[in-house]
Amino acid sequence: MAPFVYGPLKAGSIRLISNLSIISNPPADDQIKCTLEAAELDRNPNYDCLSYTWEEPLYQKYLLMPRVYEKNLTYPIDCNGQTFNIAENLRDALVEIGKSRGGKGGLQGLQDKIWIDAVCINQDNEYEKGIQIRMMSRIYARAQSVVVWLGPEMPDDPRLKKALLVMERLSQIPPEKFKTAVLSRLGNADTYQNLGIEFISKTEWVCFGSFVLRRWFGRMWVVQETFFAKKFIVFCGSNILPWSQITSASRVLKSTSLGTLLNEAMEERDRTIGQPSTTSQYISNPIANQFRFHDYKTQALPLTLERLLADSRYFGATKAEDRVFAVLNMWKPSSWKRKRDGDVEDETAVFIMKNSIPAEVYERASIVSIRETENLNLLSLVEDKNWRRLPGLPSWVPDFSAPLVWTPLAGVPPAPAGMSRWAAGEALPFALPLLKTNSGRLLVKGIRVDDIENCAETDLNLIDECQMVTLLDILSRYLEFESANPSGTSTTEDRFEAFWKTLIKDSFLGRPAGSEARKAFPMIISMRKALENPVNKSGIITQDTRLRTLSEIYSRTRRLVNKLAALDNSVIPGWKSIRHAIKLKKEYGVYPEEMHEDLVNIMESFNAAYQCRRLFRTRKNFLGIAAQSLDTERDVVWVLAGAAVPVVLRAKDATGEKWEFVGEAYVHGIMNGEAAAVGQEVSIILE
Repeated sequence: MAPFVYGPLKAGSIRLISNLSIISNPPADDQIKCTLEAAELDRNPNYDCLSYTWEEPLYQKYLLMPRVYEKNLTYPIDCNGQTFNIAENLRDALVEIGKSRGGKGGLQGLQDKIWIDAVCINQDNEYEKGIQIRMMSRIYARAQSVVVWLGPEMPDDPRLKKALLVMERLSQIPPEKFKTAVLSRLGNADTYQNLGIEFISKTEWVCFGSFVLRRWFGRMWVVQETFFAKKFIVFCGSNILPWSQITSASRVLKSTSLGTLLNEAMEERDRTIGQPSTTSQYISNPIANQFRFHDYKTQALPLTLERLLADSRYFGATKAEDRVFAVLNMWKPSSWKRKRDGDVEDETAVFIMKNSIPAEVYERASIVSIRETENLNLLSLVEDKNWRRLPGLPSWVPDFSAPLVWTPLAGVPPAPAGMSRWAAGEALPFALPLLKTNSGRLLVKGIRVDDIENCAETDLNLIDECQMVTLLDILSRYLEFESANPSGTSTTEDRFEAFWKTLIKDSFLGRPAGSEARKAFPMIISMRKALENPVNKSGIITQDTRLRTLSEIYSRTRRLVNKLAALDNSVIPGWKSIRHAIKLKKEYGVYPEEMHEDLVNIMESFNAAYQCRRLFRTRKNFLGIAAQSLDTERDVVWVLAGAAVPVVLRAKDATGEKWEFVGEAYVHGIMNGEAAAVGQEVSIILE
């Protein structure tokens, strides 16, 4: 047969596969025949859409007999009497779908025609691809069903049946149990008694974890496919899975601690079999994230581009630009208009999709997002430079291909107007950026607050290198500062407040930190490994270099604790209290029940604030937390017009005109417009 040749496609039309037939020819592979024909979408043809992954679909780490998928291997099918080559996973899907159609025992609900992107769009025609991508919301919304292909069931592996059993049990948990059930560990019978379901073994949980890690659940383009679907038919091999069970299991993992417990079980399994940790793949909980977008359909609030771009980071994508392109159909720019220079201007996805260079796509999307929200909240999505992956990005543009490993201070989406915690730049007039790229530059206005002088260690070094002493050192310098404290406090007790509130970004249990948080805060200090004496069992310090280093850190920490605890405060506990807490933990393995809840809550607040950040002090004695990559030689705290929280910028030249964006910051005392009294507003350029 001759190679397949596409014909032209009229405006508003799509191609559909029909007459799909599977011809069994053992021992050779099944032969696939079909017809490809054009259809006008506005005439409402009856068809299904296929949702699948172009890459291998399985999570193969725990398979008894892994299946090898050759990346460049294709399989020929007969399409319109011509040879059309498709990838292995699509071939498997077509065979299973074809065998399920019509005839005795055929699956009810499947249409005679089906739309598949790899076949129905000419992938070599960029112009056609652009048009069809912008039509995808209509294509999926008008389909009778979205047929989901999760991949094959391996014939020698019984694990899928165990995974489906777990999913069935999870779907039986009533929603009222989500917040009330007390969950301990996956191996404890009381966990399941509290949830009202049968016991699930660790083996069954691991099987379910492998199922969750099938590629489809973490695929970026699937987001819009599930968002617009009216009905689902889910294939996993020859198994037809109830969509309702998948969504119910997803909500259980999202709404309880079972997702975290499952992650721990997967990590433990990896350690047992000597495999690299699954954490990097599983930690994002792909089955739960998938329905992050699916649930948006029931929300009354409009979906901003900022929100969609932020959530795109939870998914995998072969091409970096797909994280933007895949969400554009869910965003409705025509729903908002703005007058500019006397003309009504509608922002659309066309501006973003002018080319497919990832860095420029991200920049264009960022400009449109800032114009839509009329603020600079998008800058809170900019990650520490150590996490950035995409080369060529301006410093102020988020890298949507990088994992979201911290919690943005202002939140995404931010709180509604009038309910926001912070409004650092609210008093400054904000000007919208022009709808054009400007060589990676963003013109902003703001107030230069102060230079950063000292900073503590990162969250990981506080734990791994016992560097809590660096937090205490910053506090000591802060208290010894000669001039008045910038936040306006006077007594020593008040001045400790800036320290502990900064370390938890003044947030506890979802509200401003108050007396409950202050009472619990000393536990952050008491429960640190640095406060345990690093000597061997005989009590003698050896010549081991690391042990000697840790012993020196221990001695410095103890001296600072004694010094600070002697001051009039209730924040730094005395050494006797610290030793008592450590003793309780060593003897009983847990803390007393009256301490446990406070400890959990205050550590959650600390981790949410300090993860991927570090404490700093400025020359004028402001305390704050900001990105890990702080530079005490060049970094400056600014408050920008349109930004809810302060930011840290790094000078790029001696003129003070061009700056690199380092990250958002919590700075105690200037979170609600107080910076207006610190300096004059100037215009600068972020690059």
